[in-house]
Amino acid sequence: MRLLVCLGFLLAATAANAQSATNVKREGNTIIITGPTTTTTITQVSHSPNGSTYTTTIRRNGGYQPMGLAGYRPMGASGYRPMGH
Repeated sequence: MRLLVCLGFLLAATAANAQSATNVKREGNTIIITGPTTTTTITQVSHSPNGSTYTTTIRRNGGYQPMGLAGYRPMGASGYRPMGH
């Protein structure tokens, strides 16, 4: 059981771009790993003598902004000026 939890933690850390965990908390069958950019939740769904089943959820902290705070500006901040106007 502990081996599977450690394996789940390793998988979650790898899936979250190997970020450093800032907080790890266990609540019953759930482990919550909080990092600087993501929160990963690992929950044990079922357990039997043959093994256990887990589900992993990864959420981004904050809004996703692939182009940065200013958004996409292909011609710069002032826009397109073909003749210098």
